Amino acid sequence: MSRKICLIICLVFAVSIFLTAGVSCTTSPAGDTAGDTYIIGDEDGDWGYPTPYTSNPRGPGYVRLSYIFDTLIWKDSEGFTGALAKEWEFDEAENSYTFQLRDDVQWHDGEPFSASDVVFSFEYYREHPSHWADLELVGSVEQSGEKEITISLEEPYAPFLNNVAGVVPILPAHIWEDVSEPDEFTAAEAVIVTGPYELEDYSREQGLYRYRANPDYYLGEPLVESLLMMKVSDPHLALRRGDINYAMVEPEAVEELEREGFRVTPGDHDFNLKLMFNHQEPPFAEIEFRRALARSIDLEVIVERALRGHGLPGSPGMVTPDSRWFAGEDELPAYDYDPEEARRKLEEMGYTLQDGLLRDEEGEVLSVELLGMADYSRETEIVAGQLADLGIEADTRNAERSVVDNRIRNWDFDLAITGHGGMGGDPEIFRRFMIGEASPHLNARYDSDSLKEALQEQRRQGEHTQRKEAVDKMQRIYAEELPTYTLHYPTWYFAYDDTIDWFFTRDGIATGTPLPLNKMAVVDTE
Repeated sequence: MSRKICLIICLVFAVSIFLTAGVSCTTSPAGDTAGDTYIIGDEDGDWGYPTPYTSNPRGPGYVRLSYIFDTLIWKDSEGFTGALAKEWEFDEAENSYTFQLRDDVQWHDGEPFSASDVVFSFEYYREHPSHWADLELVGSVEQSGEKEITISLEEPYAPFLNNVAGVVPILPAHIWEDVSEPDEFTAAEAVIVTGPYELEDYSREQGLYRYRANPDYYLGEPLVESLLMMKVSDPHLALRRGDINYAMVEPEAVEELEREGFRVTPGDHDFNLKLMFNHQEPPFAEIEFRRALARSIDLEVIVERALRGHGLPGSPGMVTPDSRWFAGEDELPAYDYDPEEARRKLEEMGYTLQDGLLRDEEGEVLSVELLGMADYSRETEIVAGQLADLGIEADTRNAERSVVDNRIRNWDFDLAITGHGGMGGDPEIFRRFMIGEASPHLNARYDSDSLKEALQEQRRQGEHTQRKEAVDKMQRIYAEELPTYTLHYPTWYFAYDDTIDWFFTRDGIATGTPLPLNKMAVVDTE
């Protein structure tokens, strides 16, 4: 018998309510409830229409589509588990994976799921690339039996299960075969898939996603009939009023929420806030200039002032210090805060200090624009002040995330402060953040043969020790050449009532999203 989650039924539920934090359709902190809607609050709200082509390429965008789209395999609280495939096997000699598909799956419209849908999906993504389908090393995808498919790889690829089989959303061929412009496909049919929930309503303006339980879900019955993800202006207040069931909260709210009966869980340090250099243009193209700027930034002060101490100072190798993949402080070059040394290095490069300002050989003041996300305006202010102490004139510009993303994508910046999760994911995620053109608003897009070689080597190694050595080398090269400079890894806190047992996924949801919102927490698999 499936366990039922009971929540307080709201008496009035008007569309206008969604514009505030005052939704009245949830539970009390103690979970003494009687109803059927669970509400997840989010200060950002909109993360795109939840398909593989229209969702936001950041982690929260994937989380929202994961509740309706399924993959071949997934990760639960223990590790990899079956999803559309119930079993899988790796053939080392052939460098291929064979998946045995489930025979009890149907699409939301009642059509049966088949092996041909899987083959179609990979072929479709090859023709229409999606940021959630990295098929670079996928060779052939063939139906090798009635309920069996075999995926052959072009070369050894250690993160295949985590980054491909557990991430690529499978599409229904009978719907998508006639879709020629997937980036514009937002009809109701676009979200007819196989997941535990069906998308009932979406509002970009309100940042609202309303999901309805799929009672025929093959892995078990969803624990709540209606799941709502929506924008709230004040998560702490909304939780205390019983307007929402879950939200990320400020550190200062933790003690009070715990007293009122909420569970509050700190996340791992899987989010990386970094200073990006436009290394396509001078003077940022020069490694010594980037190193000098790093020495002028006091990371401890940033953590103390911007995070109120709730976080870790950045590592120049990007990998989080409490990650199992971290190379270790002794293995990486250090850029300790030393403005005098930083100024000396800049003087060696031809800059001179006059009237408190650094000037180049032509007498021009060393002036930069520092672009920052509005959510991290405090960090932008602190960095600008420390650059000014060095003698650099910094013009700060704070903007919404989408504006900053677009300017970075177009190389329209000098320095920019932005961030992303994924630090706790499989090391292959660092290719996405270091080289190439994938996710250009987050990627350093750095051209280094030695870095490319190290990143290539780590993906080939299936044995952990050998792979760790390659990942360590990757960090050393990145820290030495410093294409970006990590400022901090914040400690995030997630508060929720006791009606759903949320959990953090090892290596993160999909490729590394550091949120506890794994869809398996809301499915009764017993």
